[in-house]
Amino acid sequence: MRLAYLLFLLGMVLIIDHSALAKKKKPHSYPKPASVVLSTIYGMAQLNNELNRLIQTNLSNADISVYVRSMKYGDMLYARNIHRLLIPASTLKIFTAEAALLYLGPDYRFSTQLLTDAKSVKNGILQGNLYIVLSGDPSLTYYDLVDLMLSLKTQQIRAIAGNVYIDNTAYDQRFYGPGWAWKDINYCYAAPISASIINHNCLSFQVTPSKVSGRAAQVLTSPKYFYPPIKNSVITKAKRVRSCSVRLLSDQNSMITIDGCMPRGKYAWGVSYVIADIPEYNRALFKSLLHRLSVNVYGSVTFESAGSHLSLIGTHNSKPLRLLVNDMLKKSDNVIAGALFKKLGQLYSREPGSWENGSFAVSQILAKRAGVDIRGMRVLDGSGLSPDNLATSAQMMQVLDFAYHHYPTSYEFVSALPIAGVDGTLKHRMGYIARKVRAKTGTISGVASLAGYTVSENKEPLAFVIMINGSKGMGWRYKVLEDKMTTVLTRYVRIQVN
Repeated sequence: MRLAYLLFLLGMVLIIDHSALAKKKKPHSYPKPASVVLSTIYGMAQLNNELNRLIQTNLSNADISVYVRSMKYGDMLYARNIHRLLIPASTLKIFTAEAALLYLGPDYRFSTQLLTDAKSVKNGILQGNLYIVLSGDPSLTYYDLVDLMLSLKTQQIRAIAGNVYIDNTAYDQRFYGPGWAWKDINYCYAAPISASIINHNCLSFQVTPSKVSGRAAQVLTSPKYFYPPIKNSVITKAKRVRSCSVRLLSDQNSMITIDGCMPRGKYAWGVSYVIADIPEYNRALFKSLLHRLSVNVYGSVTFESAGSHLSLIGTHNSKPLRLLVNDMLKKSDNVIAGALFKKLGQLYSREPGSWENGSFAVSQILAKRAGVDIRGMRVLDGSGLSPDNLATSAQMMQVLDFAYHHYPTSYEFVSALPIAGVDGTLKHRMGYIARKVRAKTGTISGVASLAGYTVSENKEPLAFVIMINGSKGMGWRYKVLEDKMTTVLTRYVRIQVN
């Protein structure tokens, strides 16, 4: 019954209503490269020969580990360096996802709360302090906080007699993962992981050129975000200027400073800004929200941990974990991965979530609940951004095998993986075998990996892990090899021996 359920899951996207497609615009056609093997592969010996040939033909001066296992029969179909520790890149999110589903459960939600120690409200004045408790919710938005703060108005609170305390103690104050490259942290994909994650700790706006050369460009903001003050020094140049660029500069006063130039024209440039000074951003944001709601604060807006025995004023709950995991795996979202990593550390150790206790929690959960041999495994950040993470294909396969057969969470895990030629990070890969592969990608400099599930030519479900550690600038070649090897698996046919 369990096998039939998962066979349905892997195969359900293969069913196409051709009559419906005929009424729609012709879908994008993916060419079949001549180098892609599409002929049937009969038996394990031929499968091994074909995979070995691809590796020997397409790979040199790189470490590669490959593991293929049948999810129906449980036997190993191919193994190469499966116990060699390699950098997994973003396939590490497989560990984070399965550990979170097992320990927190698919229905877990992050909760952001407004609490108070006040015993009463007199004449619209809260007779005490207000606590804003941040939980590290990676899906929290500015609009969510606006709705949460409206709880004050619904309870007729117009002023706060005491202080407003921001409780950001759910996670530690080390916002960047061990080993993260300095160049990465200036980009939103490596935004800081804090108890406060608002709009992914990344602000977007547009810069539009003036119609007249020599004049300042215009900055266009969005109501979806709260912005610190923006100092704009971008100048509009002649239309044909090619050397223009826009630069974001760090500012000690929590101000966004932008300068440079852009050519005259009708096209705006999108700019993303990573929030670096999270505490000061939080202080300014909540002061602004209270001012917008006309709620006076007689004390100050500062930071302090919320104690026990406080009264609840309002709460915002995130969407359930199964949807967060879906976003994390489909989009390879590093912020969600980092937040889940620290949340597991917080709840498992009963201490503020950190990279260290997150590492311990994920390793122990996988070892104790999924039977993973964690010897030598190094899980440092939950997302795979760090080049110091290490894992073997055998360890990755143990997680894939367990996740596939663990009925309570198998659907949530398998369905969250990107689908080849359809969505997520595989949307533009392997279109010639679209919908036959569900797998997590992984890419950092010199590293490419791919791990997940596929179905053979006769619909046998297979799990596979491909990890390549090689030279910088070779990532695209490694991905081509991964696609070829995965395609071979879809052409495999088991030879039954009587």
